[in-house]
Amino acid sequence: MSVISVKDLSVTYHPALEAVRGVSVELEKGKTLAVVGESGCGKSTLAMSILGLILPDEGRITAGEVSYGGKDIITGGSAEWRRIRGKEISMVFQDPFSSLNPVLKIGVQITEAILAHDAGIGKYEAKKAAIKSLEEVLFSEPERIFNSYPHQISGGQRQRVALAIAIVNRPKVLIADEPTTALDVTIQKEIMDLIDDLKHSLGLTIVLVTHNLPLAKQRSDSIAVMYAGQIVETGGTEEVLKKPLHPYTRGLIASVPRMFECVKTSSLSGHPPDMNDLPPGCAFAPRCPRAMDICRNEKPSLLPSGSIKVRCFLYSKKG
Repeated sequence: MSVISVKDLSVTYHPALEAVRGVSVELEKGKTLAVVGESGCGKSTLAMSILGLILPDEGRITAGEVSYGGKDIITGGSAEWRRIRGKEISMVFQDPFSSLNPVLKIGVQITEAILAHDAGIGKYEAKKAAIKSLEEVLFSEPERIFNSYPHQISGGQRQRVALAIAIVNRPKVLIADEPTTALDVTIQKEIMDLIDDLKHSLGLTIVLVTHNLPLAKQRSDSIAVMYAGQIVETGGTEEVLKKPLHPYTRGLIASVPRMFECVKTSSLSGHPPDMNDLPPGCAFAPRCPRAMDICRNEKPSLLPSGSIKVRCFLYSKKG
């Protein structure tokens, strides 16, 4: 059962940079979808589009739909997004220090999130809900954190505060955009363990945006590999990462160092394309070791190959 269905979504930044191009994904209830790829591939733009966070002076959704609860949020406009954002679907960003207001105490910021969706709640009840949320993200002294400013706590604690704000209204979906990149390895594991625990205790459906393939492998049920604003391969995480089909997915996996294994790593050759000047055929063709003539001249479609989907002429009748 899909909680969110994204169909043929395209997003353009001003003046004419198409950052997401015809993306379709399904978020299954209670599952974690990892969206992976190099920087600039469109991962964060996809995530922000689901919540209507593309600012009008920066860009706009030019095509497609985002369905939640059987309704297209996009056609509902800003009022529908305001109703859903933080209540039904929440988001945690990469840098917790920049996502928190440095001049407001943490308790104020959590209660603001509550009042935004329940203006009639009393001050005592709002504080009680905020304290409970801080306890759920494993603060042993929630009152102290409630009365602290963001600069008075550590980076890992700030990310836990961001999680507390995200879950305080009991959303059904949590979008985590590179939630551990700014943290050290030990704290990264603590945050991801916490997100997994919240997923099960609150029945969350999670979108995990990350460039970290080992993290995606450990923490997700399904995966969507993005390149140049499109999904190039998608399916069950274990199957895609164990037997990748697309040359880009293979290149990403081959470039991951493996501790205690005598496996030679290799980096992807070349660079991601200029989104203002995409090649006429497959966007990955200039970097692909298996590119054919058709790849340089025609654009491949995302088609089924067994139980996964892949955007590559190597697996289509045409190729």
